[in-house]
Amino acid sequence: MRKGHIKNYLEMHSGLFLFLCLYIVLVGYKLIFHTQPFYDWDESLYVQSGKEMFERKFFLFPVWQGEPWLDKPPLVPFLYGLIMRLFFFTSPEVSTRLFTLAVASVVLFFVYILYLRVVGRRLFAFLAVVLTTFTPIFLQRTQMVNLDIFLLLGWLGYIIFFNRFWASLLFGAIAILSKSLIGFYPLAMMSLFYLYLFFRKKIKMPELQKNMMKIVLHGLMLSLWFVAMLILYKKAFFMQHIIESHFKRVSSSIEFHFGKRTFYIDLIRAQFGIFFWVSIVGFFLFAVKYFKNEKKLFWGLYLLPWFLFLNLTKTKIFWYIIPAIPQFAFLSIFPITILSKKRLAYMVVGVIVCIYIIYRAFIPDAFFSTFYSKREHYYDLALFAREKCDTLSLLLSTDVRESFATLESMGLLITTSKWWGDHPSIVYYFGKRVNFIYDMDVFKEKVGSLRINECLVVYEENYKTNPEVKNTKLLKKFGQLYLFKK
Repeated sequence: MRKGHIKNYLEMHSGLFLFLCLYIVLVGYKLIFHTQPFYDWDESLYVQSGKEMFERKFFLFPVWQGEPWLDKPPLVPFLYGLIMRLFFFTSPEVSTRLFTLAVASVVLFFVYILYLRVVGRRLFAFLAVVLTTFTPIFLQRTQMVNLDIFLLLGWLGYIIFFNRFWASLLFGAIAILSKSLIGFYPLAMMSLFYLYLFFRKKIKMPELQKNMMKIVLHGLMLSLWFVAMLILYKKAFFMQHIIESHFKRVSSSIEFHFGKRTFYIDLIRAQFGIFFWVSIVGFFLFAVKYFKNEKKLFWGLYLLPWFLFLNLTKTKIFWYIIPAIPQFAFLSIFPITILSKKRLAYMVVGVIVCIYIIYRAFIPDAFFSTFYSKREHYYDLALFAREKCDTLSLLLSTDVRESFATLESMGLLITTSKWWGDHPSIVYYFGKRVNFIYDMDVFKEKVGSLRINECLVVYEENYKTNPEVKNTKLLKKFGQLYLFKK
């Protein structure tokens, strides 16, 4: 794009770019001046595994305490690890989250492009972006280290740049190397779309062959990583990455991810409030208006099959719904297009909707005072132990151990379920080996074989009922956690 074209494009869509700049400034302000520790699970897992990838110079998979984490593709932990290395002069809690914010801003730009293509009205596409932005789950993912924002980037980029072979391949790779098999979603959707057009006699065989050949080539090229990993890791990769991480999540409520059959419907309704009910009206209005325009119907409902699929899965995890957020935002805003021929009314209603969305985000939802992690006792323990201990062995609380035992008896754990303990961020902040202990006999054996400078962590309940630990030195108490050292 030439310099003059860029200037014209920026002027034409100045409202969107002004909004994105303000959004980046506001969120960036929170991330920089109100820095919080890495949130347990997503953040601590990906920053630690990305850090270890560079330390061990191993980039085929994320690495967790020296072990290849075969569940996940390597791209996102690698990128976060790279960001921490490039921006070594600032806090990782800031640099990694600002990187997420930058990626989320590109995602919002893609949402705008996609829905502008569908409806052709800038105000409509802008409102869809604003509603997407301030939906609580999307807002949370924007400010946290996570995989899901990269998945959505890949999915949107693939269809937006589908006519460009290498660009769409790049975005397909981002999706697949972020979230594995789920990343093939846009290839599957595009295949079904062109097959539908062909059987409806909307396109002829040469066009079908041309587009299917592109999709097949993309699929083959993007499958090379899976083939290589199957050759290198054989059954271990197949079981952990394919069966446990994908198929078992569909067929079983693995680990602690339970929920009602209507979990995702209830979740999307809670996220959108009154807009959820408006989206149902918007769906029917959109389907009727574009019933004969297959391309726009496809673009407009591109993300809906993902939401429908989620409702068939047994494992319930709230962040899986991220790709459906722009879809419901689009349908929620669509009814205002009825007023598109009455310019003044259309603009007034659009402004009112925009003000309401922003009001809801900043006042009832408390944008500036909402944070997703805070300093807990286990953060302080890990930082304190970092200078005192060579290793940590942590006996999980009785409730957690009993819950894991129950899940194990039901076959609802996977290979890596016991890698993380109940606070995996301890691994990142301690910076050395952490052993999470789920069995009391193993714990007693560990106490008996403790070496100089090795440390134990137990909850208060276990400290009182296990006199063995009293033979070690109590370094410090952190809330309910007791730190002992040989």
